[in-house]
Amino acid sequence: MQNKIIHPGILLDNMLNERSLSQRDLASRIDVAHSLLNNILKGNRNINVHIAIALESAGFEDANYWLIEQMKFNLNQAQNDKDVIKKTKSIKEWNDIEHDGIVPLSFFKKHNIGIKTSDDIDKIYGIYGVNDYNGLKKRVNDFNPTYFRKSSKFSENKNNVVAWSLMAKYKAKQENISDFQRSNEAVLLNELKKCFFENENVIKKTKKILNKYGIKFLTLNRPPQTPVDGKSFISENNPTIVLSLKYKRLDNFAFTLFHELGHVFEHLTHPERPEYRNEEFFINSSNAEIVEFQADNYARNNLIELGIWSDFITFNEDFTDDIILEFSRKHKIHPGIVRGRVCFEYSEYYRKRSVITEMNKLTV
Repeated sequence: MQNKIIHPGILLDNMLNERSLSQRDLASRIDVAHSLLNNILKGNRNINVHIAIALESAGFEDANYWLIEQMKFNLNQAQNDKDVIKKTKSIKEWNDIEHDGIVPLSFFKKHNIGIKTSDDIDKIYGIYGVNDYNGLKKRVNDFNPTYFRKSSKFSENKNNVVAWSLMAKYKAKQENISDFQRSNEAVLLNELKKCFFENENVIKKTKKILNKYGIKFLTLNRPPQTPVDGKSFISENNPTIVLSLKYKRLDNFAFTLFHELGHVFEHLTHPERPEYRNEEFFINSSNAEIVEFQADNYARNNLIELGIWSDFITFNEDFTDDIILEFSRKHKIHPGIVRGRVCFEYSEYYRKRSVITEMNKLTV
C-alpha cells in the first residue's frame, strides 16, 4: 500500500514535538516570523529554498530533503486537482486528435467559433455530438455522409468531409428563420431563376429568397481533400442547404443549389418518403445512385424545362454564343446556365472560346 503523501510542514511539526521544541523557538532560530512558521506547520504555506536552507542550518535534515518533500506534495496535489486533471486530459486528447488527424483542427480554428487550444476541446466534442475521444473516433468512423454533391475526380479525406459536414450543421443551428412550407416550391424556384438571370449579388439574394420560404442557406469553405460541392439536411425543423463554392461560376452554383433543392423537395420533406428525413440514414450504393439521379434530374428540369430544352437541341445543330444568348433572352435563363448544360451534354463545346465565360462569373 502506497504511503500517504503529506505536507512537509506536518513532518517538521512532528520533529518539533519529538525534540520538545516550541514553534517560537524554531522561528527564532531560522529567523522567520512565527505566523509564517505556524502556517507552514499547518500545511498552509510551502517550504521554499530559503527556509529549507535555514532548516538545514538549524539541524533539521538537509535542504534537499525539504525541497523534495515539498515537490512531492505539490505534485500529488496537482495530480489530484480536478481542474488539473481535466486540463491534463484535454491536452492529451487534443494531442491525440492532432496526431491521428481525426479532426482537422486548423479548419475549426479558422472559423472563429472559439476553438484555439486544448482548453476548447469540449467545443469540438459538442460539434461532433460526443463526450470524449473514444466517442469522437466512433462518430467519425460511423458517419455516413448522405445528401452530398461531390466530385469523384479529386482525392477525399473522410475525416475532413465529416468535419465540413458537422461544421455546416453547427453553423446552421445558429440561424433562426421562418417556417418551411412545401407549397411554396414553384414560386421559390421562379424567384431563384430570376435572381440567376440578373446575376447581381447572387449569393446574398439567394440566401434572402431561401430564408423567406423557410430554407436555411449557408456557404462554407472546405478543408483540403474535401471534394464537396454541397449538402442538405434538416436543422431545427428547417430544410438547410450548405454550399462550398468550390467553383466561382454561376452555372455551377445554380446547378448545385437546385440539386440540393431536389433533395429538399424529393427526399427530406417528401410526405411519402419519411425514411430520407434522417440525413445519416443507412444508404447503399444502389439507392444512393437513385437519390443522386433524382436530385440531378430535378436540377436539370427546373433550371431549364425539359420541353424547352428538347426544342432547343432539336432545332439547332451548332450552339454558337449568338444562338445561346438568343435562347437566354427569350426564356430569361442566364446564358451561363444554358452554355453549362450544352457543355455537359456536348463535351466538344467545353473548351471553345466564348464571350459567355465572363458573364458566367458568380457575383456575391
